[in-house]
Amino acid sequence: SIKNVGIFTGNKKSKKYFMVPEQEKLTLKSLMKVICDSNDELTSHINKTTTDIQTSRTKIELSLSTLAEQIDEMQTRKGANEDNLKDTYKTDDLENRSRRSNIKITNIPEKSEGSDTVGYLESLIPQLLENDNFTSPITLERAHRLGRPSDWTRHIAKFLNYREKDKVLRLAREKGAVYLNDKRISFFPDYSVEIQRKINGFNDVKKNLREKNIEYGGFKLFSTQKILISNTDII
Repeated sequence: SIKNVGIFTGNKKSKKYFMVPEQEKLTLKSLMKVICDSNDELTSHINKTTTDIQTSRTKIELSLSTLAEQIDEMQTRKGANEDNLKDTYKTDDLENRSRRSNIKITNIPEKSEGSDTVGYLESLIPQLLENDNFTSPITLERAHRLGRPSDWTRHIAKFLNYREKDKVLRLAREKGAVYLNDKRISFFPDYSVEIQRKINGFNDVKKNLREKNIEYGGFKLFSTQKILISNTDII
């Protein structure tokens, strides 16, 4: 049998009761239990999701922190590299300034200079480039042979006045071929290793010019090397 339960409603002046069957009361309790269980499950799910989000956030923050450290390290290295590059440029510039009065001379016969390399070259250079082009003797501060002994050697000479060095290089270019004992003598400026590396980068270009019989001449060094050619043939 279904028991009825009286439920009071209203106020003191008007007391009313309505009857709720016991079966319906049990159904409400079951529903409340389901709701509570669902709420607990939802709360647990939210808590787990929140924990996962917090864990992910912590990982992201750690990754960002690591990335920030790496960026700082890269910026530090970049700054150090820039400083090193500036120092390299300065060192290279100073080295080239110290070489500005030097020339290199190739294919001078071995031991022809005797024990006085400076005196020998001071006499030889005007002879090779015609004495009439020199109103006064050239003066070398020092000179010596480069590399290992061989039948034909390279020498480097430092002029007391760099203007004399420029004059010698100009006369050598104007004369073109200079020979000593049937061997061609060449005169070159003395550059640092870095500048020489940049010059050598144009060797293939010069080779192509020669293969196409395109005459080319002197160059000037700025940010790049410029080769002067005698016509407008396309390489």
